Order: sequence, then structure tokens, then C-alpha cells
Amino acid sequence: MTTNSARSAFLRSYHLPAILLHYTRLVRAMQGIAMLNGMEAAACIRDLKAGRRWSSEAVNRYGGTHKVATEAWKYRRATSLLA
Repeated sequence: MTTNSARSAFLRSYHLPAILLHYTRLVRAMQGIAMLNGMEAAACIRDLKAGRRWSSEAVNRYGGTHKVATEAWKYRRATSLLA
């Protein structure tokens, strides 16, 4: 098994509730930016870490996993600078 396929296999088995607990601020930012629910945001994070460009239908409509994560990161930065 190559390193890339081993990483993909690990991330496919990555539990979505664990992602929700570990990346709470990023999930909330994704929910606000792309109007995702919690499980869609967690699946987007899992797919982004696995190197996939596309995830659920809502993420795909917004422009893909990279765009959702980038916009959520920018939103988090902007709100933290305002505080």
C-alpha cells in the first residue's frame, strides 16, 4: 500500500463526529459561509484532507472543498481581527 492510498484509507474511516469535535470553529465558519449543516462541513474537511476536490452537493455548488475551506478560513480571520 502506498503512502497516498494509506492516507486516503485512514481518512475515509475518519469519523465525522470526531471532526465535529476537533474542528468546531472551522465547521461553524463553513456553516455560515456555504450554508452547510454540520455533517456536510465535517465531510468537506475529511474530503479536503484526503485530497479530493469535490464533496457533497452543497459543497460542489459553492465551488469545491478548497474554496469552502479557504472562504471559511478568511471569515474566521476577519472575525478574529474584529474582536
